Amino acid sequence: MTPTPAAAGPRVDWADLPDHVQEFVEAQLGSAVAEARTQIGGFSPGAAARLRLEDGRRAFVKAVGTALNPDSPGLHRSEGLALGLLPDSIPAPQLLGMLDDGDWVALVMEDVEGTTPSLPWRAADVAAVSDALVAVAEATTPAGLAPFADTARLLGAWDQVAEDGTGVDEDLLAHLDEMRDLAAYAREATVGDAIVHWDVRADNVLIRADGSAVLLDWAWTCRGPRWLDLFVLAFDFAVQGGPDPDALLCEHPLTRGVPVENFRAMVAALLGLFAERSRAPAPPGLPTIRPWQKHCLAATRRWFETSRLWT
Repeated sequence: MTPTPAAAGPRVDWADLPDHVQEFVEAQLGSAVAEARTQIGGFSPGAAARLRLEDGRRAFVKAVGTALNPDSPGLHRSEGLALGLLPDSIPAPQLLGMLDDGDWVALVMEDVEGTTPSLPWRAADVAAVSDALVAVAEATTPAGLAPFADTARLLGAWDQVAEDGTGVDEDLLAHLDEMRDLAAYAREATVGDAIVHWDVRADNVLIRADGSAVLLDWAWTCRGPRWLDLFVLAFDFAVQGGPDPDALLCEHPLTRGVPVENFRAMVAALLGLFAERSRAPAPPGLPTIRPWQKHCLAATRRWFETSRLWT
């Protein structure tokens, strides 16, 4: 079996950040940094470091500039805005400060003690993340979050393929009309007013010592149906291994009773996203993202073609 590519890329170390970014972080925290440990996971080429301060406290910082990748500062900016809107009941890190100079964006957050889930997913970690997703779905949605359809890139992916099918498998292109219809269905099916994280992946989760889960990387936060994040967790099972994704969707309270066609349409939309993205050259600073997307393409296709929910 081909190993799953790491959902990670090379990162800038704390020591290599511009002076003004380091100065902002230390001023925001009120203490100099004594030690910084770069963390792995995620595709951003920016810094992601756990900090130990000279006064003994700890914090976490993530920072990126446009020279590393032109799109990554926008994602950090979106995450900072989302963290500022989320209610206290959400299992997310506390935002302590944000720098945005139009080039570099830095987020200063609490340092969450925990470990990422083991892969393939284990039952205890699934239960912890499940509880966290219920808390997200039940929270009061703040004003200011955009609808899922306004933020999700996958909903128009098959339309892009229709304009130019270069590099897409001929068997998929043969079903292009069906795929576009399913993506249109997904646009309607994902209307809702619940908070949606939309990036529930193992490397975006920390499991605390008490067994509870904290969700990281809120750059894609939006409004959508209560079931959408649970669907994304099932998708990560299909991609990185774990319990049966179909069983999760059938049995979990957030997805039980949701029309099966909603899930099928979302899998088709994801298939379009990875078919469209994985054929392109790697963007600046993100050398590992295309192998990851090609792996996701194969896993999504298997799920679409073999799921017991609709086959």
